[in-house]
Amino acid sequence: MSDSSRVRVSIVAESSYGTTPGSPAMLVLPITGVSLKDRIGYQQSNVLNSSRDVEDLVRLDKSAGGGIPCELRYSPSGGGLNLAIQSVLCSTFSAAVTTGSCAITSGNNEITRAAGSFVSDGYEVGDIIKVSDYSSGVEYRRLSSVAALTLGVEGEDFNATDAAVTVTRGARIKNGTTTPSFTVEVAYLDLQIAHIFTGVVFAQADLNVAVGQLATIGFSMEGKTSTRVDTNTGTTDQFIASATYTAAASHPSLDPVGVTEIQVGGSDYAASSIAASWNNNVRGRQQLGALGPQSMARGQFAVSGRVTAYFDSFDDHDDYADNVATDMWFVILDANSRGYSVSYPQAKFSDVENPVASNNSDIFKTLAVTAYKDPTEGCTVRLQRWGD
Repeated sequence: MSDSSRVRVSIVAESSYGTTPGSPAMLVLPITGVSLKDRIGYQQSNVLNSSRDVEDLVRLDKSAGGGIPCELRYSPSGGGLNLAIQSVLCSTFSAAVTTGSCAITSGNNEITRAAGSFVSDGYEVGDIIKVSDYSSGVEYRRLSSVAALTLGVEGEDFNATDAAVTVTRGARIKNGTTTPSFTVEVAYLDLQIAHIFTGVVFAQADLNVAVGQLATIGFSMEGKTSTRVDTNTGTTDQFIASATYTAAASHPSLDPVGVTEIQVGGSDYAASSIAASWNNNVRGRQQLGALGPQSMARGQFAVSGRVTAYFDSFDDHDDYADNVATDMWFVILDANSRGYSVSYPQAKFSDVENPVASNNSDIFKTLAVTAYKDPTEGCTVRLQRWGD
């Protein structure tokens, strides 16, 4: 018998689709479960048989897939969760940038520097920045303009004048077009056996932040095939020759109290939950003479989600009815100021409702959201990592 507390799930990127690299450096994920499995496709023979028996059951397909739910936590550049997020967004993070000795002026929404260039340093319109060493405290803002010596930010004007604030742009990733594949090992350490899946693609991620719950990110996967290892390699907890295993980063799981900022359309937004699905529309490619997918294709990168908030006006109803596009972003951090910001620079509400459910209850509005490519920023999702 096996115990769920002794399950370890780890991943490594493949250089060649469906082939585990030699001496792999496996990265462990902070899982809360796992549902990866083999998928065998059968078809029943339709040959007429006077005995009324089924003549044959023929295997036509073999693949693998399933899900890996995880708690969302800060994951550094070399972490397994970071690699999984990169694979869903089909891109890589660009390094964080920090600029000191910047100035702000009360009643103004610009940040200036005396020398150097914000443009050359890699700041972009749409980036979320952190303004620190600021007499009114740390603030997160979204950039509305970028010039060599000046950053324009959304939101209220600064309410203090400071000559030496620090500006940080968190490590940034935008959805792209790379096509990584992975070997995923599901190890049952109490039994010293493992199920190893190859040619695995991270097809979808479901992100959820809600009051009263830990933040989560769940991954859906499609894979080529798998093997089962009935014993370790001679080294305890090692199931692939010369493999090494790096544990998941030991940072706190993110929670709703750590949501420091939520903005919709440039204004603060009092949401009680945010859920989103990032879907690559992955499909396996098969061919005659081969069993199972020989490669994986990605289709449209689609983003949909739901937001709930207290009902207090018809503003969102008006945007929905009038076909008005908006933007949405939020920042979620742990007690050590490590975490993520997620930005959807262009989105529309595809449904808005505020049902009255019962007596003695608050009225909530529920919004279905669809994000799509912003013509200025050239992306659908902009995610930044804070704490590097």
